[in-house]
Amino acid sequence: TVRKLRTIFGRNQAPSAPDVRKLSRKVCETGMLMDNRSHPRACPVRTAERIAAVAQSVCETPRTSTRHRAQQLDVSRTSLRRILHKKLGLFANKLQITQEVKACDHPLHYRFSVSEEPTLAV
Repeated sequence: TVRKLRTIFGRNQAPSAPDVRKLSRKVCETGMLMDNRSHPRACPVRTAERIAAVAQSVCETPRTSTRHRAQQLDVSRTSLRRILHKKLGLFANKLQITQEVKACDHPLHYRFSVSEEPTLAV
């Protein structure tokens, strides 16, 4: 088998005899060449409780960075970003804070919208 593989792959690229034996043994034992997963997949991080904790954390301190928030909640930064974006519809790099609208702002907004040439207050 190794000689035949050398004619196909070339002298330096062909698998060695121990490699061929190892692959042959693997096919006989498992019936396939693919590796079995050595570690089963961990439980999903995006649980309802974790999403609720992230949402509460964002409401309490919206300006905290994703790095610090991930450390506080014991979640990886990637998982935190996925929760923020996919589940909560937030974007980590955009400020989510808006300015409070006061009663005295309404006349200024109205005057600005109806005037032909906007004037800036100095």
